[in-house]
Amino acid sequence: MADSAEQGGGKEPPAAEEGVQAAAPAGKKVEDKVRILVKNVGNAPILKTTEFSASASSAFSRVIQHIQNKIRTSEMHKDAVVHLFINQSFAPSPDEQLGDLYKCFQMDGKLVIDYALMEAWG
Repeated sequence: MADSAEQGGGKEPPAAEEGVQAAAPAGKKVEDKVRILVKNVGNAPILKTTEFSASASSAFSRVIQHIQNKIRTSEMHKDAVVHLFINQSFAPSPDEQLGDLYKCFQMDGKLVIDYALMEAWG
C-alpha cells in the first residue's frame, strides 16, 4: 500500500501542474522584462555592469537616468551629459517604452544601447 501511495496518480498531476505554473511565470517574466546591454562609445567611461534588465513598461528615460547616474559618480564626469543610441543608429524619445524598442530592435535577446558623452549618431 505504501508503494501505491508513493506511485499514486494523485501526486503526479499536481507535480505536472506545478511545472506548468512554474514555466508560465518564467515565460511571463521574459515578456515583462527587457534585457539590456550597454556599450560605451568614444571617450565615455566603461560601466562596471554592462548588462541589466528593466521592466518592459518602463520609459527609455529610466535607462537614461540610470546610466547618467552611474557615469556621474566619477568626479571627472560629474556634470556629464550622456547620449544614448539604439544599435548605433538613433536616439529614441525618452518616453518610448522599453518593450516596444525591444520588439523592434533586439539583437540576440538583448536591447543594445550605446552611450556617449557627445552625439555620435542620430
